[in-house]
Amino acid sequence: MGRTDKIAIGVAGVVSGSKLVKSPNISYIKHFDFSNMNKLVFNKMVLDNDARCFGRAEYKMRSAAGKITTFFITLGTGVGRAVGQNGKILKIRKFEYPERWESEYKKFRDSKDNKRLAEYLSEKLIKLIKPYQPQIIIVGGGVLARKGFFAKFKKTSRLALKKSRFGKNAVAVGAAELF
Repeated sequence: MGRTDKIAIGVAGVVSGSKLVKSPNISYIKHFDFSNMNKLVFNKMVLDNDARCFGRAEYKMRSAAGKITTFFITLGTGVGRAVGQNGKILKIRKFEYPERWESEYKKFRDSKDNKRLAEYLSEKLIKLIKPYQPQIIIVGGGVLARKGFFAKFKKTSRLALKKSRFGKNAVAVGAAELF
């Protein structure tokens, strides 16, 4: 078996070093240590929260090389959040955990009612984003693939929303930038 020199992984959930402590989307995974694989398959491995990886990719591309405060949101199984400020993606631990309202978000997401989902998210995200005072908000994730959703979200929201440039590859690009 050949070895890979380096691997970077973006995961949804709580990350501590090389461990995925908890993943709200995969409840049976707890304290999974990726370093055990490290010895078998690759020389160096890094792990980070998927929303921070998403933000890392988009931040360098969009935000004047990371000079403005940017809020990142991934809309998929859950709602990923990250903040870029002063050229760096901040490590905000509470963003690794689901918001209290995410189970309600999932009901709106599953209903396929784009208008109601956009209204719901606009209401919740304004409160979440306010303390960081971002100049721009970058949105990505699988929900954006729904026809017409982003346009409704942008129209409903009073936020400066921009769509992800990297699309479904943003987390992988941001994880690779960990090296």
